[in-house]
This record gives sequence, C-alpha cells and structure tokens, in this order.
Amino acid sequence: MKRLLLIILLSLTALPALCCTTAIVSAGASKSGRPMLWKQRDGAVNTCLAYVSGGKYGYTGLFLTEDTGHKKAYAGINEAGFGIINNLSYNVRPDSVKTDPQNGVFMALVLASCATLEDFEAMLAAKRKPWNLSANFGVVDAGGGAAYFEVSDDTVVRYDVPEGGFLYRTNYSLSGDSERLAGRTRFVNIEHLMQRHAPRKFDPEFFFACSRDFVNVNLGGDLLRSRRSGYIYDADFIPRASTSSAIVIEGVLPGERADSGLMWCAIGYPPCSYAVPVWVAAGDRIPVMMTGEAPANLLAESLRSSLRTLSWDKHYLEVKPLRRTIELVKRFERDEFRAGRKLDKVFRERGLDAAALEQYNKGADARFELFKSQFDL
Repeated sequence: MKRLLLIILLSLTALPALCCTTAIVSAGASKSGRPMLWKQRDGAVNTCLAYVSGGKYGYTGLFLTEDTGHKKAYAGINEAGFGIINNLSYNVRPDSVKTDPQNGVFMALVLASCATLEDFEAMLAAKRKPWNLSANFGVVDAGGGAAYFEVSDDTVVRYDVPEGGFLYRTNYSLSGDSERLAGRTRFVNIEHLMQRHAPRKFDPEFFFACSRDFVNVNLGGDLLRSRRSGYIYDADFIPRASTSSAIVIEGVLPGERADSGLMWCAIGYPPCSYAVPVWVAAGDRIPVMMTGEAPANLLAESLRSSLRTLSWDKHYLEVKPLRRTIELVKRFERDEFRAGRKLDKVFRERGLDAAALEQYNKGADARFELFKSQFDL
C-alpha cells in the first residue's frame, strides 16, 4: 500500500516536459583519459545532429529538426575542443518556470565563440543583464577544464569538477532555492548509479546504460531488472515519457588535435535508439539517419509508441516488449561502439581520413536499416 501511494505521489508531482539529467566526468575519472559530458535530454522529441560553420569555430550540435537555421543548440562540441551541455534549472530565479529562458540560443553562440572555460565566463560577463538564462551548464575544454556553471538572469556560480572526480545535475541548482528541488528523484537515481560505478572508471557505454536504466531508489531498485511483468509508470526514472535523446561528448586529451573530439548520440528515446559517433572534424559528413528529419529519431518514436499500449494513459510502459527492445538496442550499440572506437583510434593518431569516414557513415546507415528491419511497424 505504501509503495502504491508513493507511485501516485510521484505521478502527481511529475515535472514539466523540459527536464534533463546530466553529468561531467573529469579526465582522471574517464577510461580514455578524456573528459566527458553526458546529457539525457527531455523535451520536444524531434531532434537531429548538424554541423554549423560561420562563427569563430565550427561545431557539431544537437538541434530540433524544425530549427533548420540551427539557432538553438542543446548540446555540442566545437573544433577548439570546447563542449557544452545543460539542464533547465527551476530554482535559480522566481519566474524560471513562467518564461522561456534562451538557454539554447546562448549555447549556439557559445559553441561558435568559445575555446575555454574562461572564454565562457567572459562571454557571460559581457552579456547584458538580465541574461534570460536559467540553467546548469556543463562545460569541458581542451586544456582539461571541466565545470558546471549554475546561471540565472544575473548570477553565476561555478563548480569545478575535481581531478579524478565527477559531478551531476538534474533540474535544480545547488546554489538556488533549497525548497524547490525539481528532479530530486532523478538526482538521487544518477547519484546512486555513478557512486556505485565510481571504483571503476567511466566510459560512454556506462552513460548509455544509465539512459536505459529504470532504477528508482525510492521504489527499491531497477524495476526493469526485477521479475515483474505488466506495466511501469515512467515519471521518475532517468528515461522518462519526455526523453528525446542521449548524448555523450568525449573531449580532447592534452597533445591531441583540438578538433578530435566527438559526440556519441542516441537520437530519439534511448531505450529504443542506440548510440552512433559523430566527429567534429568531419564537419557535415554525418550519417543520414541522424540528420534532417532524422530517421533514427522517427523510428525510436514509433517504437516508443508501440510500448505504450494503454490507450488512456501513455505514461505506462509494457515491461516485456520494453525488455526485448532494449536487448536489441544494446546488441546493435555494441557493434557501433566496436566500429566507432576502431575509427576513432585512427583519427586521433593520424587525423581524419575522408575515405574511412565515408565508409563508416555508409556502414552506420546500413546497420540502422538492418536494425529497423527487426521490427514490424
């Protein structure tokens, strides 16, 4: 009875759609020795990847498919080795829920302009107040810098990631109102997963596993790994009804080319989509499945819908087909990581090989078509 009441309470306190879960890993806590950014994005489901040039630095970013002018970036890395992610924060200014902070517009400008954390701070300082921002920005640079910046309309508080350590955020800022802790359950969930994993070092595979992990510490563990069948209500897991993509940005090691960073991206609902790498040095040579209307996103949304079989409430997921879909996603993702890691090693040692990249991208699109054929939609 107590568990049922808790589930009802969680459903009544569900957050608005614009919610995300993020983490930053320092170089010393990463298996590759490269700093990493992870973002589990919640919000509008139609997302894609694009390369943007014309500023001081070219960059690869995550955008809404409708944003054909690429005015609002929701994650990205540029050719200077500078990467950025964000969470919307609901407790750093009183009206942050009532207005539309321009976090995405700001991130697009930052990616086109900044090479270091200090550049980012200087850009904030030069910006006219009020900033119309309400976010936790996670940032890494090619010099090994890694930090969260909790930003409101007129304040900024910096939290540097300790060497060999990591930080994480959901939809509140530690420097904000301590009575308004939107996303607290997800914060505790990712804290549990990262602290448990911390004796080992982190890699992108860990974060994509988190993106499909139905752990809820309040309810006593991972509901998907239990023997339960039937349905689960997905309000307060890391993957949520509003989740639209997962991104892991791998930065640059000292001595490496500044443009050797890459983004691993699962476009669409991560339990129904697997990660594919995109290198910033590749420019606009990105697998077709992730660009424009983003076929990978469209498929993931169709699969997500097929798991929500209760017509009167789409927050419920059917457990058995969800498990089957995730297992298939993991199998294809393992293949993509093997192929992507092999190519990444070549690129970092010798620079970008255009012919090898073209072959990889064609292979990635072909593997996606094979993945798509596994489903009767």
